[in-house]
Amino acid sequence: MRYFRNTDFRSALSPSEVGGGAVYKRLYVGSTMNMKLWLITGMVALIAFAPFADGALKKKATRKKTETNKKDKNQGAKDQTQRYFKKMQEAGLTLELSANVESLTDDMEKLDQKVTLTDQQKTKIPAMRTLRDKALENWDKVNRKKFDAMKAKLEKLSALRDMRTCKTIVTQMQSLSRTRASFITSHEQKFFRILTPQQRGKWNAPILSQILLDEFSSLDMSKEQTAKVETASNAQAKHLAAPLSANVPALITEPMKKYVYTRILTAKQRKEYAATKKREKTGDKSKNR
Repeated sequence: MRYFRNTDFRSALSPSEVGGGAVYKRLYVGSTMNMKLWLITGMVALIAFAPFADGALKKKATRKKTETNKKDKNQGAKDQTQRYFKKMQEAGLTLELSANVESLTDDMEKLDQKVTLTDQQKTKIPAMRTLRDKALENWDKVNRKKFDAMKAKLEKLSALRDMRTCKTIVTQMQSLSRTRASFITSHEQKFFRILTPQQRGKWNAPILSQILLDEFSSLDMSKEQTAKVETASNAQAKHLAAPLSANVPALITEPMKKYVYTRILTAKQRKEYAATKKREKTGDKSKNR
């Protein structure tokens, strides 16, 4: 309309038309034609740019969906990592190098009192212990730095919730810990082999007997049954290839537990023991849920 306000239509009219209805007629026709022209131009522009606008909207929607998925994925990884470390803690797994287990060579005087060492044994066992300690020290120098570096990296990764890398590092750390524990255990077996079968029996029998009595402590065993457990422990102890301790793996003592269960316990005690183990197993499952 600005165009029409600044245009002198009278200059385009003949003198006879000026002051008559022709002015308004031509003004109306010109205005209508220009409006149609602008309308057509706008429609053409809209049609031309519609695909670009549609593409921009689609990109925006895709970007928003990607961000949402990424957020959900990060949250899922965070929850999964938290559950993973929680299960490790509940299982009693610690990301530490295995400690030096209690050794029968820690107290040579105590060992001598229990098994009565020969002069040769009193010399040979301490010399072997010195060599083992030196070898373990060298192993620690090489591997403890690796272990500590992995532990530091794991603490950073757990904050970032990188589950796959966390599992890989944990596996490597546990492998190092098992290697160290295996090294210590193998040397304990070497120390133990220096003893005679009778000496090994004297060392292991009291420990094995106590492990078995603790296992069946809830059954109120009689004095006669307790004596049978001690007799069986004395007979079996000398055949064990390694020195026992209070935290000995169950696999080693399992045959003796089975013997006590089948040969020494009464039918009623066996039933009570089975019920107790079932309750313990059910309780463990409910904790892990």
